[in-house]
Amino acid sequence: RTPVREIVHDIDETTGLPSRVRGIRTNKEYREFDAIVAATDLPGIKKMLPDTFRKYEMFDKIYNLDTVPIATVQVRFDGWVTEMNDEQRMMDVSGDQSDGRGAGIDNLLYSVDTEFSCFADLALTSPGDYYKEGEGSLIQAVFDERAFSRSEEQLVEDCIKQLNDIFPSSRKLKCTWSSVTKLGQSLYREKPGQDKFRPSQATPIPNFFLAGSYTYQDYLDSMEGATRSGLMVADEIIARADGPDGIKAFAKDYTSEEARAKQLFFADMA
Repeated sequence: RTPVREIVHDIDETTGLPSRVRGIRTNKEYREFDAIVAATDLPGIKKMLPDTFRKYEMFDKIYNLDTVPIATVQVRFDGWVTEMNDEQRMMDVSGDQSDGRGAGIDNLLYSVDTEFSCFADLALTSPGDYYKEGEGSLIQAVFDERAFSRSEEQLVEDCIKQLNDIFPSSRKLKCTWSSVTKLGQSLYREKPGQDKFRPSQATPIPNFFLAGSYTYQDYLDSMEGATRSGLMVADEIIARADGPDGIKAFAKDYTSEEARAKQLFFADMA
């Protein structure tokens, strides 16, 4: 992974606005591209965009979106937390229960009775990555900013207690492992009036595009939203590919001496 340091782009001499992107400069090299997709989270795009891009209202509005801090807690148990109907099955971690054969609810879960709005048993939803033979549930729960300042030990304790409250049978299980990860800048703050600040995937710069869950699409800031934005940005690139001013035509134009003589502008993003 190489961090982007500069987005190299042309400036229209008449308007003073960025007209096309030329390439990307990293710590190690400069590479040119026919089109660039900035697929980032909200903090990433704020850091990546050159100041000159903010002359366009669409880019400038992005900076009105605020991020929220979160704490992600993972707790592993010696049984299956979300199995509520069969106590014997809840306690059974014998043998190989990979490929989602463990007991409990294999889905993303939501609750209004906990401080974590969404959670899942990763040993069930993604057993290939998270199931561990001889162990049970691996619950991942995302706490909002109200819990961010708490110690890791307190967050783990709170997570277990609230899981016990919504799955009372899980009180018979023991936590065998835990982990806490805090992000000071995470998803954008969901409050009324935010959609008008979310940018589309196509931008005023013909060969520069945006992707990410913060962009405007059918879902909120989520994995599903990020996936949707990727599909939408692909459609936008195809739509801008052809025609006399399309991406293909411009790519061919870059072989001409006139195009190579255009003024380069290096945005300092350090």
